[in-house]
Amino acid sequence: MLQPLRSFLNRPIAEEFSFSNHFRQSLQAGLYVFVFVTLLNGGFGQLPMVGAMTFLSMGVVVTVLIANVFIPRLLPSIYDEDRWTVGRHILHVLWVLFLISCSNELILKLLNLKGPTFGDMYLYVTLIGFFPIMLGVFLTEQRRLKRNLAHAQALNTIVSHRSEPSTKTLYQSVDPTPERLTQPSPILFIAENGKDRLSLQPDQLIYVESVGNYVDIHWRNADQLQKTVLRSTLKEIADSLSHHPQFFRCHRAFLVNLQAISQTEGNARGYQLTLTGVTSKIPVSRSYLETFDERLEKVAQPV
Repeated sequence: MLQPLRSFLNRPIAEEFSFSNHFRQSLQAGLYVFVFVTLLNGGFGQLPMVGAMTFLSMGVVVTVLIANVFIPRLLPSIYDEDRWTVGRHILHVLWVLFLISCSNELILKLLNLKGPTFGDMYLYVTLIGFFPIMLGVFLTEQRRLKRNLAHAQALNTIVSHRSEPSTKTLYQSVDPTPERLTQPSPILFIAENGKDRLSLQPDQLIYVESVGNYVDIHWRNADQLQKTVLRSTLKEIADSLSHHPQFFRCHRAFLVNLQAISQTEGNARGYQLTLTGVTSKIPVSRSYLETFDERLEKVAQPV
């Protein structure tokens, strides 16, 4: 019993705590509260009630914006979109409804209107808002999951028809022989201090991960996967690779070699990439999905 519940609560779910996304949702929430509660209390013929509901609805709009945009920016470690789950979202919705209840209580006092106790207010707000919100979220997530799974399957078909680059080029080591004269020019990565450097052939680079003020460069030397740490930013790395279409920034913390992809999996948040020879999966954020699909189709051509 507990294991299915735990699996459900830990299920990944997509969320974007941006102003543009939640401004529209906050307006919808305010309109929903205005229409639903006004009709519940006798309709639009009672002007005092309509006036009070106008202020309460405005309070909902402001509160939802604060809870969904500004608070996540103050607490980024808690509101990490990459680790957002059903359980976290349920707690967040209850938190938002709690703040709306506080807003309602404050507005009623300012208008000198009698209202229910805070406990009853929170109960009413939760009954009105919780289930419609969660139902909308789950319906949206099911559509998104179905779409991402279908797209991932299509991308796997593209990857499977591509000739394997890893055997001959991806895993080759630096070998200063005359044969290397026909190979592409090496890529030079330079740390911020100007002293630490790493020179690689394009096909040696597997992926780059941003870790604080440093980047972990994962690359292949013969049959060994190696990691080099440089003090730099992922943006600087991406800029240095801008002339190489096989490299793509798929996440705020990851940049990958598209030719190293062996499998793509879809979930509600986006994709999970499996790279040849790499055990950990690389995420593709929702905001990068469309561009990722287009780039992979161009790059994943038979060699």
